[in-house]
Amino acid sequence: MKLIISPGFRNLKSWLNDISRLFDSQDGVIVHQGRNTIKNFTLDGIPVTIKRFKRVNLAQQIAYTFFRKTKAERAFRYASIFRQRGISTPQEIAYAEIKRHGLFTTGYFISATCPYPPAFPALVDNPGYDRQLATDLARHIAEMHRKGIVHGDLNLGNFLYHKNDSGHYDFTVIDINRSKFYNSPPPQKICAKNLRTLTHRRDLFRFMVEEYAKAMGWETKTMLEAATKELEKLESRYRRKQQIKKLIR
Repeated sequence: MKLIISPGFRNLKSWLNDISRLFDSQDGVIVHQGRNTIKNFTLDGIPVTIKRFKRVNLAQQIAYTFFRKTKAERAFRYASIFRQRGISTPQEIAYAEIKRHGLFTTGYFISATCPYPPAFPALVDNPGYDRQLATDLARHIAEMHRKGIVHGDLNLGNFLYHKNDSGHYDFTVIDINRSKFYNSPPPQKICAKNLRTLTHRRDLFRFMVEEYAKAMGWETKTMLEAATKELEKLESRYRRKQQIKKLIR
């Protein structure tokens, strides 16, 4: 097993040396279970979040062993880039890579626990959503783009929020391992494509894209048309995949 720990958290090494056993134990609390699994623990008095990425297939085992950085390593490395550019993300603690017969199989990313809730339920599930929250989040995404950060999975569940003393909202960004970085703000076309995964709720999507365009200093109608077109292409591709699955069954 490969285990890399941030200098300030070396005291957790004894806990993380057998991370598979720790993760599969009855300790900790599951906060998400899907393609990847996320659990919260308290280790040596420190609240930590451990994300176990889905076990990879054979082709991915070869790719991640010899040609590409694993998702766990990217999550660890990218966290410091986010903070260097002024975007909050949970403190990276460690990452671990499990190998079998010399090939990578499973990755773990360990970070400090962020206690704030995700924006998705507060916005998507609420018919009368908080417009201040939606506006501040749209502006935050604009700030990320201005700083050359394009999140690889830009959905509302990956933004944890809390209200500050001014009545506005601050955000902590998670699930950053697929992000891309630019030395300057990316072109509008890339930004529009990035926005397509914000939400399928059309009224909220329209409102946030318009607020985003204002924050970027771009023409709102043009940006909304471009982002909506990207969203429609994404939804159309999803429908085609579902139809193919039905035919195969």
